[in-house]
Formats: sequence, structure tokens, C-alpha cells
Amino acid sequence: MMAVKLKGTVTVDHRLELTMPSSVPPGEVELIIFYIERRAKPKGRGHQPDPHVHPAAGIWADRKDIDAPVAFVTRLRRRLETRC
Repeated sequence: MMAVKLKGTVTVDHRLELTMPSSVPPGEVELIIFYIERRAKPKGRGHQPDPHVHPAAGIWADRKDIDAPVAFVTRLRRRLETRC
């Protein structure tokens, strides 16, 4: 068995157009077709998060019940790091 990856086109009248490389010998073949859906616009890369920043960073920043979020988190970390 030989496997060859080819790209082709299905025409409006449902014919398959492709060019077979000369390395493929004549004879019977079996096809599996993967239809590639075209998107309306190309997919953008979007916003990539900084891998060095933990996903939970900043969760205390907008809290209205905490007057000084940085000081609060510093005290919280100190308590968690020093408990036995």
C-alpha cells in the first residue's frame, strides 16, 4: 500500500480535479476526502497571555471591599507562606 497526500478541487459539476504525481502507479485507488471549510475572514492570532503571569494575577485589584489590594495580598501571602 502507498499513501500520497494530494490537494484538489471539486468543481461545480461535482468533478474532482487533481494532478497525480508520476510516482503513483496506474491502477485502482481509494479516496478519503477532507472538506476544508473556508472562513469568512482569516482567523487572527488574538491576544496571547503572557506565560510568565499566573492566570489569577490581578483578581484582587477591583475589589471595593479592600482598601489596599497590594497590601492585602502581601499579608495573605505572608500568612500562607509561614504557616506550619
